[in-house]
Amino acid sequence: MDLKKNSTGIDSLDPVLQGGFPSGSLVLLLGEIGAGEFEFAISSIARLLNRPKTDNTFPGKVYYVSLTRGKDDVMKEIAFSFPEFYNMIKDRLEFKDFSEAFFARSVIPINWRSSSRTELSFDSLKWDEDEENLVVALIDYLDKNAKGNIVIIDSLTVLAQHCLERMEWKDLVLFLRGLQKASKKWDGLVYAMLSEGIFERNKQIEIQDCMDGVIVFEWDKQGISQRQRIMYMNKFRGLLPALDQDNIVNFETQISSQKGFEVSNVKRVRGR
Repeated sequence: MDLKKNSTGIDSLDPVLQGGFPSGSLVLLLGEIGAGEFEFAISSIARLLNRPKTDNTFPGKVYYVSLTRGKDDVMKEIAFSFPEFYNMIKDRLEFKDFSEAFFARSVIPINWRSSSRTELSFDSLKWDEDEENLVVALIDYLDKNAKGNIVIIDSLTVLAQHCLERMEWKDLVLFLRGLQKASKKWDGLVYAMLSEGIFERNKQIEIQDCMDGVIVFEWDKQGISQRQRIMYMNKFRGLLPALDQDNIVNFETQISSQKGFEVSNVKRVRGR
């Protein structure tokens, strides 16, 4: 039985997880606004891509799947936030922009949603196969590229809202359960980012139930400082028993432009 773990790339986190996340995990990064899920993902991939490469180094590649944002927009945010990380990944991040497909058949004008600088023509106004069915196109893209790699889906919030306009909720849940099952075959890591509080609580819980792991990013509301970010594992198959054994409650985190996302303190049950 293969019990391999894949490093998160976060040096202050991997030792606590005894090496990283179980290989083949579908991981939900569930975050309050500005609490750190995007920064966690970027710090993780930048550090992993910057490690010395061997034949079996994980990951082989990193794929960033965007539903509404163009590559220039995402890369500019990374460059402003983490200049060193930007230099590490600018030529190594595989980017897939589904924004034109997402906005197809919407009221958004084509010159807003298109990153192309070519002249408009009758042919350019036609919908291609990606635009006809975004979910089918996403499934095909993942099947071709996810094996042995890291995939970041930005964002599951947008994807779910898109799907709910075109399918029943049960069909979206079925897609997520299929994604969780397929991730085992791919044997890499799939990160999906979801904004806290967008969906009704029971729907958000149902999304979490489809995942192997749920990492929650929040602002600490108990401490004196409202600027303290915390992170905790709401669920994670194969990891929670070890965390419970170590009496770990949550992780205090910090973000800097030089080091990116880091765990600054591991909080444990008092008196143990």
